[in-house]
Amino acid sequence: MDNQNWNLEAFVDSLVVELDKTRETLAVKSINKPLSYTVKDMSLELQIFPTFDGDDVQFRTAQPGQTGASKLLLQLASITDQQVRATSKAPPTKADIKIDQVAIDSKTKQKLRRMGVTSVSDLERIEQREVDIEQATGGAVDYKNLANLIQQARRKGTPPRITKVAMDAAADGQVVRLEGENLSISGAHIPVAVLNDELSEVLDHGPDRIVIQLSPAATFREINDLLLALDPYCIIRLQIKDT
Repeated sequence: MDNQNWNLEAFVDSLVVELDKTRETLAVKSINKPLSYTVKDMSLELQIFPTFDGDDVQFRTAQPGQTGASKLLLQLASITDQQVRATSKAPPTKADIKIDQVAIDSKTKQKLRRMGVTSVSDLERIEQREVDIEQATGGAVDYKNLANLIQQARRKGTPPRITKVAMDAAADGQVVRLEGENLSISGAHIPVAVLNDELSEVLDHGPDRIVIQLSPAATFREINDLLLALDPYCIIRLQIKDT
């Protein structure tokens, strides 16, 4: 088999998986037979040739007889579940957006990863602490542009869904009520409604509803065209039939 390059993350991950398998095997064995040993700490010395392409570090294991290799010493010690929780951030949720899902260039992603930012939640925590990301990255990250791209990614992950459309008569004219999901992703954005090329007033809006006051001059047809700009990242068009 060819001696292929490998990276440290994949190697350590595989090693830890093997250690976990060993521990699970010992746990089963201890049921029937007293254990005479356990795996606590582990030390591993490798002779390797490192390479660096400007972004990633990779290693190639030295073959028998090769000289000039570097030494890599790995020492794995025991750690409790309490220590893991105390020193690790919470894993991302299903609703969280990873940086890889945001349409930003690879250099910006790399800058963010080096700061420990892998998800939108990480960015939001940094913002809450009033950290100037642009200054911290030497101007490499434009936070305003990044925030817009994040909102686009968030809207793509939560598309709107309309489940009900109703019309009611009101003192100032007719009112159209829309019900559904993800109709609003931010209270800062007021939806804009245009019915049959006439601008209409949005009286109320939220994630599950939009209430539109039609202009008194608006003419309701047998088939009506409603254009809704829910936010800067989502525009939908509906046809409403007069029944």
